[in-house]
Parts: sequence; C-alpha cells; structure tokens
Amino acid sequence: MASTNELSTYSFDNSTMCADQLISEFLDGRLGRITWGILQIVLTVFGDIGNILTLIVLNQRLMRKGGVNNLLQGLAISDIVAPTFACIPHLFYYYGPRENDSLINFINLYVTPIATGATFCSNWIVVTITSFRLLIVLKPLYSQVYCSSRNEKKVLIIISMCSILSITPYYYYHRNPNAMNVLRVISAVLSLLCPWVVCVILWILLLRIVNREIGTKRSNEFTLHPDITAQRLKSKSRITKMILIICFFNIICQLPVLILTVLSLLNENPCTYASAITFVCLLFLSNILLIVNHSINFVIYSLTNTKFRCALKIMCRRLCSFYHHRLIHQQITISTKYDKVQNKIKRYPRSNSNSYESPRLVISMRSIHSTKYNMNKTTHLLV
Repeated sequence: MASTNELSTYSFDNSTMCADQLISEFLDGRLGRITWGILQIVLTVFGDIGNILTLIVLNQRLMRKGGVNNLLQGLAISDIVAPTFACIPHLFYYYGPRENDSLINFINLYVTPIATGATFCSNWIVVTITSFRLLIVLKPLYSQVYCSSRNEKKVLIIISMCSILSITPYYYYHRNPNAMNVLRVISAVLSLLCPWVVCVILWILLLRIVNREIGTKRSNEFTLHPDITAQRLKSKSRITKMILIICFFNIICQLPVLILTVLSLLNENPCTYASAITFVCLLFLSNILLIVNHSINFVIYSLTNTKFRCALKIMCRRLCSFYHHRLIHQQITISTKYDKVQNKIKRYPRSNSNSYESPRLVISMRSIHSTKYNMNKTTHLLV
C-alpha cells in the first residue's frame, strides 16, 4: 500500500508541477549548468570579441564613409552590453557564493534592467537600419538627405534616451508588484512586440523590392556606362542582402522571446506539467537565441561584405607587421648589447691567471710580500 501511495503522489506531483519548481531543478541540475553556466558564457565571450573587432574595423578609414556605419557601430555596442549584463546573474549563481542571497537579489534588481535597455536599443537599431536601407533602395535622391551620418547620430541618441527612460521605472517601483506587472507589459510591447512587427513588415517590403530595383532586369535598362552601373548595382545589392540577413536573424531569434513574454504575461507560473515543460523549454531556447542574435553580426559582415573583409585583412596585416617589427627591434637591441660586451672584453683582455684572482687574495699576497721584505731588511741591519 505504501508503494502505491508513493506512486500516486509522484504522478500527482508531476501533473501539478509548476514552472518555478522545474526552473529551480534545471538550474541546479547538469542541463542548467551546461546551458546557463558554460554555453551561454562561452557564446557571450566569443560574441563580445566579435563585436569589439567589428567596432575596430568600422572605425578604419576604408569603412568610415560606408552607408549606415554609425548605426552598425551602435548595434555592436548594444550587442556587447546586452549579453554581458545578462550573463552576470548566472556567473554569480554558478561561480559565486551561494549563501549571499542579497547580492544575487541586488544583481537581479539593478543589473538585469540594463540588459533589457540594451536589447531595446539593439532591436530598434535593426529597425532603423532596415528602414534606411529601404529608403536608399526606393528613393536614392531623398536618401542622400535623410540617411546622412548626422541623422544616424540623431537616431542613435533618440533610441538611447528612450531605452534609458524605459528602464528607469524599474528602479523606483521594484517593491511594488502591481506596478512591476504594468512595467513588464509596457516593456514587452515597446522593446519586443513593436520592433518585431515593424521589422517583419520592413523585411518583407525590402525582400520584394530588392529584385525589382537592383536586380539583373533593372541593370539591363542602363545603356550608358554599363560596366560602372553594373558594379554599383552589384555592391548595392550585396549591402542590401547583408541587411536582409541581419533582419532575418533578428526576427527568428526574437520570436521565442516574444512567445515566452506573452505566455509569462498571461500566466507567470503555469502549474500543469505540459505547460510547465513548454515554458522551461522556451526559456532555455530564448536565452540561447538571444545570445546568438547578439553575437552573429560579425560572422554576417565577414561573409557578405567584401569591404569589411578587406578592412579586416588590412587590420590583421598591420597587427602582424607591428609585432614582427617589434620582434626585430628586440633582436637588434640584444645583438647591440652583445656587441658592446664583446668590445669591452677585447679592449681589456685578461692575460694571466692573476687577473682571475679575487681582490682579497691579491691584497693578502701583497701584504705577505711586504712583511717578508721588512723582515729581510731588519736582519741585514742587525748583521
């Protein structure tokens, strides 16, 4: 009877298990440690390295005059901040002191909103890049006025200010659960739903227009300077394809996050086993895809943009030549020091073995000889 009761209670517990219990079990288990404690941190490190290299390459002379250069730099900065601050709670949870709950609560209250604000910036910068590219393809003459570098900087400032305003209420109303629920709804709409919907619409429009405006059919209409025109259209199509790929990855990677946010707003802690498993799987998948979304832009730039690859090769060559010249300089200084030592040895050679004697031995021998001379002199006088 006892075994049947245990089985019935175990099945009942499985049927009524909530998402919080599953999340705590997965966090303390092997799967959670591998996913959040190792994989997410490794992806974040590689993504940060790629985004730092992207910033360095975009600041090269060859890339400064490129289209949407300032927006790509802002996207790289937000892609560094968002996953880095999102990984800090997992670092303290797995590798920090477990007994210090106040530190973990402090990190969740004051560090996690920064990652939310950086995600807000990243999503709206992708929307801005896609809209600017759509305007360049549709209205090239108007794009020279509206898609200038000055306007890009203005848009970046506006997006940064809006992200700061969106996360500021978290620090004032973190002790009020009702206000926090309202803030989560507003943040989900502004930072996830709205940019995702706008990004999907712009991506579909740009995908439909790209073949009509800069495809091979359009290039055949130009009769004057066909080679130059074909080359410009080809480079234009490559940049547009690059932005289409960035927008596509943003849409795919943000979709599980959007679904998870909607489900958590409808039911924050589902207590049926199937819904709890679905919630936890979406949580794992959304975290991994968010890190991938923030880390993959360097790979996209390297594969689709020849100008970016050329600037990256020039930077690597300069770095290798710098270390090569530094190594040669060290070898030259070592050889000159060695030559100086050899010249000193040639100027002052050590002919006899007495030169190798110690100073104390030389002084003692001189004193012995002087005493012998004095003794001989005194004996001669006595005689």
